[in-house]
Amino acid sequence: MKYLKKQKYSFSKPVIAMGTFDGVHLGHIKLLNRVVEKAIEKNTKSIVITYYHHPLETIHKKTFPYLLTERDRKEKLIKDCGIDYVLYLDFDEFMAQMQPEDFLKKILIDEIGAQDLIVGYDTHFGNSREGNYEFLKERASIYNYSIELIEPIKMDNHIISSSLIRDYIREGDMQYASKLLGRNYSIHGTINQGQKIGRKIGFPTINLQPHDDNKLVPAIGVYICEVLVEGRKYLGVTNIGYSPTLKTTRIKEIETHILDFNEDIYNKNVKLCFSKKIRDELFFQNKNELIVAINKDVQTTREFFKRSE
Repeated sequence: MKYLKKQKYSFSKPVIAMGTFDGVHLGHIKLLNRVVEKAIEKNTKSIVITYYHHPLETIHKKTFPYLLTERDRKEKLIKDCGIDYVLYLDFDEFMAQMQPEDFLKKILIDEIGAQDLIVGYDTHFGNSREGNYEFLKERASIYNYSIELIEPIKMDNHIISSSLIRDYIREGDMQYASKLLGRNYSIHGTINQGQKIGRKIGFPTINLQPHDDNKLVPAIGVYICEVLVEGRKYLGVTNIGYSPTLKTTRIKEIETHILDFNEDIYNKNVKLCFSKKIRDELFFQNKNELIVAINKDVQTTREFFKRSE
């Protein structure tokens, strides 16, 4: 029985890492670099085993906004580290109940032929997450593989982790989240038709619908952003929230005013990169007060990127 999606390769003693790798943050990159380094030493292939979505979706039977990196984006980031293959586990209820011994024997040994395993400090697998580094170390001589533990990276005395990064994004601290990720946090999405209210006050906006419903959206507020449209980069001011001064729908939206831009990009794919939160979303007494605030946001955005040049 095959447990890996699209498994069509034949490997000879590969070096393997496994995990969710959501965010592909600095801690993940340290581990992935070691996987690549060891594969080169052994003259073999490097493999990452991961999931299409987080196992918690299967366990809790629901979707929720937690995802740091969309699947295609995650695979690209992993391969950018030099990893040869990214293989996906079809994590279903059956796999959720799989014992760690079965996971090790049937997937890592029988299906892939693992020779070297490199794991992070928080690696867990199998029913009740009972499989971990100690479990793998105890069985290394039985199945004839080597096992190596990669220690975590700390920043300001905190271990860099996906959950910690999520906390900062939920608080709107995009600068610190970016520091832990090693790059600016981004959302990939499609531009939807909005109510076109922004253009009536001189600030047309695009409404971004994330490609993945599970994508984590930053805290409500106004952000300095970069907007990538078909390979071109623009500056933008993004409001995440309900636009209470102009709307009464109480629908949370991601709206971006792109500076010095006036093109029709409905239904096109856009990448929104968050640099910094500059203020909370506010209710203004009238449109004129809102216009003054947005003009200030635009000026703040221009000055921010000018300082970064």
